[in-house]
Amino acid sequence: MDTNKRTRQKVVKVFSCFNEGTVGVQSEIEISITPGIPTFEVIGLCGSVIRESRGRIYAAMISSGYEVPKGHIVVSISPAYLHKSGSSFDLPIAIGLLMASGQLPEFAGKRIYAQGELSLTGFINGTPGAAARLMSMSNNKSDYDMVIIPSGEANAASIANLEGYPLENLRQIRDLCDGLIPRQKFDAQIIEDDEADDLDFSCVKGQEKAMRALVIAACGYHSILLLGSPGCGKTTAGNVIRGLLPPLTYDEMAELYTIKEAAGISKDDGSSLCLSSVRPLRRIYPGMTPSRILGSARNMSPGELVLADHGIVLADEICDFPNYLLDCLRLPLEEHMVRMQKDGKDFNMPARFLFVGAGNPCRCGMYYENGSKCNCSPLVRKKYINKIAGPFADRIDLFAEMRSISSKDMYNITNSGKENLSSVYREMVARVWDVQKERYKDLKGARFNGLMDGSNMDLIRASSEVVKYAADLAEKSGFSARGYTKLLRVGRTIADMNEEKDVTCSVVAEAAAYRYR
Repeated sequence: MDTNKRTRQKVVKVFSCFNEGTVGVQSEIEISITPGIPTFEVIGLCGSVIRESRGRIYAAMISSGYEVPKGHIVVSISPAYLHKSGSSFDLPIAIGLLMASGQLPEFAGKRIYAQGELSLTGFINGTPGAAARLMSMSNNKSDYDMVIIPSGEANAASIANLEGYPLENLRQIRDLCDGLIPRQKFDAQIIEDDEADDLDFSCVKGQEKAMRALVIAACGYHSILLLGSPGCGKTTAGNVIRGLLPPLTYDEMAELYTIKEAAGISKDDGSSLCLSSVRPLRRIYPGMTPSRILGSARNMSPGELVLADHGIVLADEICDFPNYLLDCLRLPLEEHMVRMQKDGKDFNMPARFLFVGAGNPCRCGMYYENGSKCNCSPLVRKKYINKIAGPFADRIDLFAEMRSISSKDMYNITNSGKENLSSVYREMVARVWDVQKERYKDLKGARFNGLMDGSNMDLIRASSEVVKYAADLAEKSGFSARGYTKLLRVGRTIADMNEEKDVTCSVVAEAAAYRYR
């Protein structure tokens, strides 16, 4: 027997991508087939889902009318030093096997990108995180001759601005070789904001301070804490703030879609996601785990704070949160991202949310009510409210107390009819947002007064007299250095609402009124 024939080796390359959190990492798949005892080996720090792909791939190839290659098969997925997981490697491995065994001669010499999971019948399924992978690949899309994806990932491809070949099953690979499947440009399906079921801002009538604070928070993306008696409308106030915010831009929709896909979220009917202009509103509660709020470093899956990117986080009954959960919120409130560490690597997930907290001022909740209705002792009251004191409270921009409203206000709320205060205030919020975007256009990541860090305070346009007034006010009130900068940032937002170019002492004084509890 010819020795050269016995030891001949056939190696092909196919390209794909895998997820690390909310981003994709490009990978190169090398497939080698050599004569010998039939084996199937996957190398390159691959998870069990990838190592189990042999059964799915062989069954799909047989169901689709292809021959299973015989011999010693080695699949190497690089970079070999990074842990990889997920079933999206099924399709590229199957294509590589067909190329290496000579069943797809038309693909010889072509650089092919593919992703997708195979069923036993050959159907190609989409997988979570497709948008992140395709967006990562789109930066080098000119390097590939063909991009093959599942037909269910058309929205993900449209976000990445890709052209490619969507396939429903493995049998269509043959049709693709014969030129029967055209290359497609994908268009995203966008759902307008009719999905949102927000209450109108008129529901907060009778709570003048809270209404003003909510509008300031919406205009400047400032965190806000509402404290008041049970039933006074704290949760309602937290819910109506989404109606004050303009719809998501296309870039924000695309980024949020990528995050949801990475989290494996689908629509209620099980179908794939669509781009939605509705800003997310995520609720967190005292009984949640840190991994639910921040995300899981083990699986690199985003939590509630990341899912609320470009939206709102509503923390109800915040005084009942255990200390370790409040500590989890501190850094995301300051840095507007969630930091994770896995395998010695640091990962940052975006979390630019508007924080709205709601809770009672004491154990019985009646401390702010007129007529001395509170039954708590000073010690019990202090112990209860101190749960949100210190480092966490220092990261809140606005505080507003709420009380039970009068019967007249109850009547006005009930008979407000089709009054739409939210749309009126939304126009003002949109105007103020445009002013801030122009002001911070040269800064990376900072588009709002509430998201700006202390290194760019010169942009708020405050005279030395105003700065001195704010510093003296902060010192007399016992505010920290962080509280001092918040005075100026909230004052800048109020000045923007008043269409004033410079921050004045009067707007700083109003900002200070929302720093006291």
